[in-house]
Amino acid sequence: FPITDVLQMMGRAGRPQFDTVGVAVVMVHAPKKSFYKRFLYEPFPVESALADCLHNHVNAEVVTGTITSKAAAVDYLTWTYLFRRLLCNPSYYHLLDTSKEGMAAYLAELVERTLQDLEDAECLEIEGEGVQPTTLGRIAGYYYLDYQTVHLFAQRAEEVASEEEAMKLLSDATEFAELPVRHNEDGMNAE
Repeated sequence: FPITDVLQMMGRAGRPQFDTVGVAVVMVHAPKKSFYKRFLYEPFPVESALADCLHNHVNAEVVTGTITSKAAAVDYLTWTYLFRRLLCNPSYYHLLDTSKEGMAAYLAELVERTLQDLEDAECLEIEGEGVQPTTLGRIAGYYYLDYQTVHLFAQRAEEVASEEEAMKLLSDATEFAELPVRHNEDGMNAE
């Protein structure tokens, strides 16, 4: 079993409504014993997930006026948990150079990519070193929509001529990408 499954099963040991303690016995092959002991007795490091959703955060900060330039976006990142964890676990974040210059280059490139993606999605405009929100960016920030969703709606909304096409457009929104379907519904939805 993966270690996360083992921890999940151990967390369910005992019956909360009847027992005050739970006991879990883990039997493993001798070479794996130290591996499992490490995960059971040492805390897991908590890593930042900001890089995965940075676009929406940056867009919201541009809309509120907190970020008005590329330099302000880099400065914004230095106040995040992501920045604190970069040097603690550089391989997790694909940071190759851990020097001060390497970190600055990494953050600048991350900001550049993020701002370029937001500009491509028509959520903001880059003018030299400055950034300005667009109407789409303001809508995304106000309604907590993903930047890709507002771009999709802006591109395809005029093509919608029926209720079926409207439902298709709504279901293509990024926000619905992670929703699971019930057993056997994926076949029905494909029809």
